Amino acid sequence: MMSILKALTIGLTLSLAAVFAAQWSAGSIAIETMMEDYVAANLHQEAQELSTALVVNASAESILGISHFDPAFLQPASGHYFQISSDGVGTMRSPSLGNFTIEVGAIAPGRTETGHRLGPDRQRLLVSAIGVELGGRQFTIAVAADMLPIRERIDAFLMHYTLVTLTMFAVLLALQIWIVRRALAPLRRAQADVVRLEHGEITQLGESVPSEVLPLIRNINHLLDVLGERLRRSRESLGNLSHALKTPLTLLTQMSDHESIRADPALRTQIQEQLQALGGSIDRELRRARVAGQSSSGPEVDLVAETDLLVMTMRKLHRDRDLDIATTISPAARFRGDREDLIELAGNLLDNACKWAHHQVGLSIGKDADGFLLTIEDDGPGCADADLERIAERGVRLDEATAGHGLGLAIVRDIVSSYGGELLFGRSSRLGGMLVSVSIPVGGGYRWRPADPGTAASTRSGRRTRPDQFG
Repeated sequence: MMSILKALTIGLTLSLAAVFAAQWSAGSIAIETMMEDYVAANLHQEAQELSTALVVNASAESILGISHFDPAFLQPASGHYFQISSDGVGTMRSPSLGNFTIEVGAIAPGRTETGHRLGPDRQRLLVSAIGVELGGRQFTIAVAADMLPIRERIDAFLMHYTLVTLTMFAVLLALQIWIVRRALAPLRRAQADVVRLEHGEITQLGESVPSEVLPLIRNINHLLDVLGERLRRSRESLGNLSHALKTPLTLLTQMSDHESIRADPALRTQIQEQLQALGGSIDRELRRARVAGQSSSGPEVDLVAETDLLVMTMRKLHRDRDLDIATTISPAARFRGDREDLIELAGNLLDNACKWAHHQVGLSIGKDADGFLLTIEDDGPGCADADLERIAERGVRLDEATAGHGLGLAIVRDIVSSYGGELLFGRSSRLGGMLVSVSIPVGGGYRWRPADPGTAASTRSGRRTRPDQFG
């Protein structure tokens, strides 16, 4: 789709070019016609003067009764000529014409003809001829002028006129482009507002826009209000439901300590396990309700501070194990989204890596071609290729002996999906265990795909993963 500025500029350029071309053509034709009419009128007047000076004497000879001629008539090939011809008598020529004869036919008395003829040295002559009757004889008097000097002057004028026209064309085009840019400036402000909205600096788009765009801006603002209200209500409803379930869950937990239940230890253990699983599910759903996703952009998250806090928490949770958690954060990395989303995403992945690592866990945050890139790897056992396709299924646990509900990866998947990101699994070439990378691009939808050992980078090579860690 062509931009508005480009479309208006092209349309305006073509319109101005057509107008100026038509104006130039009409002006040049009008000037040339006017000059020819002016010259023809002068030639006709000179022909009339020659007709009044023409005399036929008693010997039937034609004589011009003029003692002083225009000097141009006396200079050979001067470009100004006259010729008087009569049938059966001969032709009288101006000295400037020499022996050259202008091809002019006989003209009836009282008539006038104007046209172009060739002259000496192939000059292009404008000829005005009249027919007169004198002494019973008919004469054709033709006066001619070379149009080349006049045309050269016309061409010089048209050249200057063309330069002025092109200058005016360029000035008008630049002026119109400036006017269009000025008129479109509110749209650029609206674009800047969209960026500020994405960064969480504002919650509504400014309405200082042209009236043609104002309804669209208001509809977008209304949509933002509706989406925000829906998100708030969804979170509140899910939170209320989860909290409402807490009360009967607590009551059931207390009932599990009843004497009749204690009498059957196996039943009591089974009930307590299910109640614990139900409580864990409710807690996870409460955390899931806090997932904001792309629809609620926020300010830039302090990746260093949040990562240090997260690593400190993991070390406390797994203090009984000698784990080396190494972090690498690129200065170019940026995450503009909900802080809780990032904590939930990285926390789930890092916690599960710590569960299955022998000694080493690596967390790196950087920037790839798409945008934000989070990579977590460990030196654990990894996963069989046959289990790779099941890894993203909600609640899947390949190792039932490990505590958990199988929802950790499901929450990760939901968060990544809400940001239109990509979740990739592979084997770490550096640590030898599992590698999980999350890429959150500027745009696009959720995609899941296993790592391709032929095309993945050194830290993303292999396809062996451990989905049962996500308990």
